Amino acid sequence: MMKDKLERFVRDNREDFDVFEPRADLWKDLEKGLGHKERPLWQRPLGWSGLNAPRRMVWQIAATILLMLGLGGFWYVNQKYGMTEQPDMMAFNPAYARTVQQYTRLIEDKRGELKTVLESNPALYQQFASDLDRLEKTYQNLKQELPKTPNQEMMIQAMVQNLKTQIDLLNQQLMIIQRIKQQNNETNKLPV
Repeated sequence: MMKDKLERFVRDNREDFDVFEPRADLWKDLEKGLGHKERPLWQRPLGWSGLNAPRRMVWQIAATILLMLGLGGFWYVNQKYGMTEQPDMMAFNPAYARTVQQYTRLIEDKRGELKTVLESNPALYQQFASDLDRLEKTYQNLKQELPKTPNQEMMIQAMVQNLKTQIDLLNQQLMIIQRIKQQNNETNKLPV
């Protein structure tokens, strides 16, 4: 009932309401009266132009410090856990990521030492490399299964054990190479 009275009042007095519309150039007159032309917020250009120089400098310094802290934090976490070298391991278990990173580096170093035998005995190197490749394939399979397995802790331990086995195999292979070199040196030293 109250709503009907209001609607009837508005309908009966509509012409009186229309009289109070502002004129079209009213906003321009108001801007002239203020003495400066200030645009609405949505029409202002983006960027630093709205801030005075000292305030802008403070914000720039703060942004630089924040950026440096962020980069320093990223570097620290990367050094501690090896995020960039083992990002998948970092996602599953940061504690093992450092271990995996260390073992991976050690394996790479030992593989480099093993390549020295390539020139002198390519058949032996090929046999050593095939043994290592089998272990590496097993490691890659474990790595692919990691996201799917319900017991990720056990899978990660299996991956670490695989890396240890690779290191042990490389150590044995390097010892064999050393013995071969010693035998060759002793053979060369014997008087003919």
